[in-house]
Amino acid sequence: MTTSVAQEIKTRFRRIQDVKHASTAALTTLTARNHEPDIVVETWMNSRLHVYIQEAPPKPRQIKTVLKQNSSASIGSLFLIAAALLPPDGYCGRLRAWQDDLRVMNMGAIYAFALEEDGLRLIQVNIDETSQRNQFIVWHSLDFPFDAVSVRRRDYQTNIRGSWLIGDIASAQFKRRISAERARQRFHYRTKRSQPLETAGAEQINAAYLALEIEVGAGQEAVKEAFRHLARKYHPDVSEHEKDEAEARFKEVKSAYEQIKNHRRWR
Repeated sequence: MTTSVAQEIKTRFRRIQDVKHASTAALTTLTARNHEPDIVVETWMNSRLHVYIQEAPPKPRQIKTVLKQNSSASIGSLFLIAAALLPPDGYCGRLRAWQDDLRVMNMGAIYAFALEEDGLRLIQVNIDETSQRNQFIVWHSLDFPFDAVSVRRRDYQTNIRGSWLIGDIASAQFKRRISAERARQRFHYRTKRSQPLETAGAEQINAAYLALEIEVGAGQEAVKEAFRHLARKYHPDVSEHEKDEAEARFKEVKSAYEQIKNHRRWR
């Protein structure tokens, strides 16, 4: 099954405007000594991405090894997980170690795939922390658009601690929609269980970290670097995006950075 899934996803990568080249590589399992990717992608910005299609649970140690080896070679990593291995939509409870690692890696989400009667479907499995320790709520975005690809370095303070090149296939527009939906999901979860709501300020700070596309609670240098990267990308004078979109995103990034700085009392 992995071969057919890889061929379909390779074809979808080739339809993305930013992608220069996409091909299937030699297929081996993640348990092999050499972690060969299932798909190799190169963008017009000369970013390289290795995609790993997982139909069996990966081990945390192996995830970290892939990140380390690829990052040292200036290659981004992206894991696509069989949906059957992940918690179902509406799940509330604990995560397995590898699931938690991938959640942190993709800032609260895991990219998944499912073979259905009408073909291959990509799903973003969103995972949010609750007020209870090690308890998470899970909700699926079934209309995930496969229309973007990027590779960028991210710094992590927990789980997969380190500085790694991470692949992403979610567009900025989709991320903004998910950020708003995430707030609604948290509200629904808490009110359904009659739990006290967190303060609006806490929700806003979490949203600010997500707007900067970094792990919630990231340190000062990581926040500063994320802001600089996105500010350069979306500044209306130089951005490749439509003017209205660039201006809106630039304002969002600047506001998020100021919120985090004020909250953390950074100068």
